[in-house]
Amino acid sequence: MSSSTAPLLEFSGVTRSWRAGILGATTEVTALVDCSFSMHRGETVAITGAAGAGKSTLLLLAVAQAAPTSGSVRWCGVHDATLARPQLIGARPWEYNFLTVRQALAFHADVLAARDVGLRRTTRFVPLMQEVGLRGMSRVRLGALSAIDQLRVVVAQALLAEPRLICCEEPMGFCGPRERLEAVALLRGVAARGIALLIATREENTMRLLGLAERSVRLVNGRIAQVEGAMRPVLELSVPQVEDALARLASRLPSMSRRGRRLRVPLVSTTPEAVLAACRDAGVHVRASRVAEERIPPPLPPLDGSR
Repeated sequence: MSSSTAPLLEFSGVTRSWRAGILGATTEVTALVDCSFSMHRGETVAITGAAGAGKSTLLLLAVAQAAPTSGSVRWCGVHDATLARPQLIGARPWEYNFLTVRQALAFHADVLAARDVGLRRTTRFVPLMQEVGLRGMSRVRLGALSAIDQLRVVVAQALLAEPRLICCEEPMGFCGPRERLEAVALLRGVAARGIALLIATREENTMRLLGLAERSVRLVNGRIAQVEGAMRPVLELSVPQVEDALARLASRLPSMSRRGRRLRVPLVSTTPEAVLAACRDAGVHVRASRVAEERIPPPLPPLDGSR
């Protein structure tokens, strides 16, 4: 399987045990047991479960900061994470609070360049700051930022690595209700770039209500207990000629699908206004439209090692 068609991240029968943190101890704790799942480019997956369920261990394996005790982890079809450049982020920057936003980005860029000689050296940070919503904040110190702006900083730091996968541990842990909506918009913008997001959280119900993840993987005592698709908003369109509309909109709205005499466009990384504007530009007359919901198709069954 080529790297272009292989899953971006693939766990196959992964088990991970940790040695107890006492010098000379031989006791081991098994954090993950026989976990198998995969995710693809641009997909957002939530890893849910109670404290101690194995979420943090799964993220460490996903970013190659730990190796499985047994089983295998692949990135783009190979056992080397270099091509995927996975990044692990939390809710706040790990640098000192007296650094300004620009200083934190510059320092992080130096750290990334020291670790990866193949990474392009970044010297211009203003476009990236504007992209994540930090316009005009280059001289603000990290300690003076709100929770959502601190999250914007860590997302920008991750994007400096040109990753294909970003793993987030409780990214909205310090955000209030309004800030969480901003965080969802921020992370959706990252996914719209084709970057996969793996989000670990204890707030399963909140994640479901926010509608950020396309799939949810629930861990219980280190085992995958349930894998389910989430609901996502879609824009239903009523058009005079369905086949003609599909042909005209194929390049503009590649996620569009047909359902009977109607067309459906997922509103994961776009808005109803943007969809209707694309229809007007393509010369497609829309008789009526409405926002609805649909269940995202369930993922493929766990891999058995075959190709």
